[in-house]
Amino acid sequence: MSRFTKKITTEIRAKNNEKDMAVVILSAGIGNRIKSNEPRSLIKIGNKTLLEHQIDLINNNFEKHEIIGVFGYEIEKIIRKIHGKIRVVENQIYENTNNSESLRLAVNNTNKKNIMFFHGDLYFNDAIFKNIDFRKSFLVVDTKEMMKQKEIGITINNNKAAILSYGLPTKWCQIAFMTGKELKILKNILHKLQGSNKKMLSFEIINKMISMGASFECYEPDNMSIIEIDCIKDIKNENFNL
Repeated sequence: MSRFTKKITTEIRAKNNEKDMAVVILSAGIGNRIKSNEPRSLIKIGNKTLLEHQIDLINNNFEKHEIIGVFGYEIEKIIRKIHGKIRVVENQIYENTNNSESLRLAVNNTNKKNIMFFHGDLYFNDAIFKNIDFRKSFLVVDTKEMMKQKEIGITINNNKAAILSYGLPTKWCQIAFMTGKELKILKNILHKLQGSNKKMLSFEIINKMISMGASFECYEPDNMSIIEIDCIKDIKNENFNL
């Protein structure tokens, strides 16, 4: 087989993964620190809500995908705002669980062969989705201090994620893509999710996956802008013309 044939086959495989993908928005929590009567997803930034911004970016950068939003707090308001735009899944026990349970619900509600998820409090530009190799599972990382110091960091060896933990200078951007072996490992973990494990954070799920043999490339997009909206001050202090 020629190198040219191999390259074309590789490109087709990457494109097929991209088109057979569920994009999951994890946004079930209350978000007390934002000090708003609305769910964090419905906070207005300019003339759009945060959720509408996320949906538009996904739709503008992918085709033949599906979007799944996992919500809990004030879900009726969210449904009224985005009715018919995405698949809505309710985490009815959001007050007593965490992202692991929301992710389990999303995975159980799709038959797509590839899953990308991100946290619902992220505001980012479409550079996040550019020039990605969808043949392999990956995590989006930040070395330019766009994510806050208190957020989860990541240790990287040979461009592979080794461990996610607090206090590390390189940050995980709370965005992950899973395909192939990694998605199988994720499903195995989520299938057995019970009791206190439903309170696991998403980075703890990823660490558990790595311990079971999962491999994640680490990807930092060129020209990426990303902000985690944690409080009203984040909206007032940042330039949102991303």
